[in-house]
Amino acid sequence: MNDLTKDFDEMDLAVPNVEGSIPKHRLTSPSKLRNIHARFREDDRINAHNRAMAQSLLDGEPPYDEEQLRNSGQPDITNLNFQGAEKKLEKAKAPYYRIINTGETLLTLSTLYGAQEERLEWEQIMAEEITRTIRGCPDCFPYEAERLIHKYVWEGVAVAHWEDPLDWRFRASGMGQFYFPRRVAPTESKQDVVTCETEYTITELCRKIEPEDCKPWNRDAVRMAITKATSAEPEYQNWERLMEEVKNNDLFVGTSLPKVRVINGFIKEFNGKVSHYITTENDCGEHCFLMKDCDVYDNMTQALIMFPYGTGTNTKLHGIRGLGYKLYPFEQQLNRSVCRMIDQGELASSLILQAEDETSYANMGLEYMGNLAAIPPGFKVVPMTMPDLQRSVMPAIDLMTQLGNERIAGYSPDNVFDGDQRKTKAEVMAHLDQSAELSSSELDFFYSPADRLGQQLIRRMTRRTYVAEDPGGEAIADLRLRLVRRGVPLEAFYRLDWERTTFARVIGAGSAAARSIGLERMKELRPLMDDVGQNYLNRELAVDAVGRENAERFFPRDSVKRTTYDTQIAILQNEVLLNGGFAPVLSSDKHLAHAREHIKPLIEMYELAQAGKMPLAEAATTHSDLFAHTVEHVNFIQGDVAASEEAGALEQMLQRIEEVIANGMKEAEKMAEEQGAQAEAQAGGEMSVEQQERFAKAQAEIELMKMKTRAGIENESEKTRARIAMDDAKAAADIRRKGLGAR
Repeated sequence: MNDLTKDFDEMDLAVPNVEGSIPKHRLTSPSKLRNIHARFREDDRINAHNRAMAQSLLDGEPPYDEEQLRNSGQPDITNLNFQGAEKKLEKAKAPYYRIINTGETLLTLSTLYGAQEERLEWEQIMAEEITRTIRGCPDCFPYEAERLIHKYVWEGVAVAHWEDPLDWRFRASGMGQFYFPRRVAPTESKQDVVTCETEYTITELCRKIEPEDCKPWNRDAVRMAITKATSAEPEYQNWERLMEEVKNNDLFVGTSLPKVRVINGFIKEFNGKVSHYITTENDCGEHCFLMKDCDVYDNMTQALIMFPYGTGTNTKLHGIRGLGYKLYPFEQQLNRSVCRMIDQGELASSLILQAEDETSYANMGLEYMGNLAAIPPGFKVVPMTMPDLQRSVMPAIDLMTQLGNERIAGYSPDNVFDGDQRKTKAEVMAHLDQSAELSSSELDFFYSPADRLGQQLIRRMTRRTYVAEDPGGEAIADLRLRLVRRGVPLEAFYRLDWERTTFARVIGAGSAAARSIGLERMKELRPLMDDVGQNYLNRELAVDAVGRENAERFFPRDSVKRTTYDTQIAILQNEVLLNGGFAPVLSSDKHLAHAREHIKPLIEMYELAQAGKMPLAEAATTHSDLFAHTVEHVNFIQGDVAASEEAGALEQMLQRIEEVIANGMKEAEKMAEEQGAQAEAQAGGEMSVEQQERFAKAQAEIELMKMKTRAGIENESEKTRARIAMDDAKAAADIRRKGLGAR
């Protein structure tokens, strides 16, 4: 091994000796952790520079260096960043936003408690409430989730991690905050040593050592670090921190609170468990770790989750590149080409003059007289033919735009429609299918670490000893309370099988194109679905149309029929009308809601009468008023296109009920004539004059409905006969024309 690189190739970690026991812990002092971190950071310097350059492009840095332009005598040329990278980034991140925001639940759960038929309901309720807890936590959503997606897409590697083994709330970071050894695979199981830069405020550190037993924190070391806390920035040792300060206009200025920058070390021990160490970034004179928690994690996955954007070119972590690295050359060239086109346009719109001598050049300037402008003597206009920008610059701009869009294929509407919006439905669906297919492989790399993230969230949330005083404990206490109120036993929550937890797969896997295709295809299968399946489809269509929050207004998650005030009024009117009372029909009533409720006791009466379980005379005398009242409501909803199908069904049912009441009325009259007044009372009594008048009016309206129905049928039949005749005539004409042509 070369002596020059020996110190950089070996890390300050304990190694087993040839003889004797294996060391219990591999890291022995804070200085060794600092040395390891410094080496990792030095190894990452070139990658950090690349990430900083890509970030500067996203932040709007112009394509040319301003100082170089001034030194070369070109300070006035156009030098703009047109923010095309930001637009492409938002398109590329859109599918991942849909994954975490579109679905009803974030996770698919499985519990080991209770009977099998009860588990399904409990699992759905727990999934809904846990999703509500995660999405409602300001420490996770939307900031940390957005940061995770941004790092994943733009930089190529994102890391979800936790500050301690108790808190369920994850944090999102990326390369530049996390450092890994070189030539390792992008999975947690392959990591032996990981370092991470974070910072604490004084108040946060004071809370760590506030309890009398503050283990695993070292009270003396923390106090010493607090005394050395400063608001001044240390020497900038990496490009990303420098670019961040420049972007925020905080370079060498700004008022901030004192803070302590620390280094986290995650070290895999020889027994396979992971220890967590924290020390200050700069040596403050302490000889102990701020925090030392040995063998706290069973594996590295319990401490951090890595989100690699693909496998790179060699399946190694540091060979992975994000969208920023891939877009950088195209966007830089595109910005330069557009700037050049603007300069050429300004030159083409200018008057080009040539001075005859130096004196004329010194007196250069136009003299304005009203709407006239005079050129001073000693100048002549130089005609100049400018290059055709459409042929010289625009092809380069179009090419750069096309190549840049290909980097985010599947997310851009330009790719879907190829710049032409005049497409048939079949063509649109074909383009959408292709667009969705292009993005599926990238999303597969997101789901695997997302599953592991969900598993660790559930493992931490379901800890039985979680109390409100623990970090994130208030949200867990509220979650347990909501579960109990919805009838879920806490034992089912505690016994969630976190190892079987998966991240919910939304329809379309985050692609709007694939989601549209899937829902369109499912609509064709609607007739084959049961009621539950149709309710799910209706809700998914509503979510796709108006969003998850607004879908609840149209299709409740529990699929329970909701009632309005008019429905409640109609139920009360049923009792009044069946007992001989009177209830007027108002034009302001919700007639369809009233008709739905009024028809129910009429159908019940009809079925009993048809089965011979209710005398026809009794049915007529008790239900005639309700029948007439219902007919009035149905008349009001005639002509309403939205309710035409349901109104037709009501009309058909009322026609059948009218026959029963008419027959019952005749039977009541016959019984009254034969048996006299006493028999009339026993049979239910004769209908009053008012009842007979209302029933006669209802009969007339029913007859009018029948006439309209017959007229409609005859009209459709006439149209059908006319269409058949036209088709026959056309066919005959074609035959005659072909016959003449043959001759």
